[in-house]
Amino acid sequence: MQAVDDDKALGMKVMKLSRMLRLRFDRRVQPLGLTRAQWQTIACVRRRPGATQREVAGLLEVGEVTVGRSIDKLVEAGWVERRPDPADRRAHRIWLTPAIEPLIGELTRIGEEEEEAALEGFDAAERAALHAMLGRITANLGGDAAEAVACAPEQP
Repeated sequence: MQAVDDDKALGMKVMKLSRMLRLRFDRRVQPLGLTRAQWQTIACVRRRPGATQREVAGLLEVGEVTVGRSIDKLVEAGWVERRPDPADRRAHRIWLTPAIEPLIGELTRIGEEEEEAALEGFDAAERAALHAMLGRITANLGGDAAEAVACAPEQP
């Protein structure tokens, strides 16, 4: 049996790249007092305002209790709020508050700087081609590119 060359395996490269992007972003947002779970939750709710806790958990691929703790901390900070769901008395919908706007601006700036660092040396045509190829890979694997990034945290 032949050994797998990790440097040639697409899945391994994508996994390593994703991890590197997350870790760099984590380091940059740590001075803001945010955990990864919190900034991922913020990014998700920003892209899906009014989602239920269950929906947020599903989109982030974590348990409801896990995302609930993150939401609790964000509610305490005044950055998100739970509002009753008019169609279901048992459910609450999650919304960002106006108080989070300065933080969103900072997270967006950091995300843009990190993307720029990752794509340093790529010209506009190469960047466009990379995005197009990644979109094609997503489509080839049966995914919807918009849905696949519904709660992608790298750029809140």
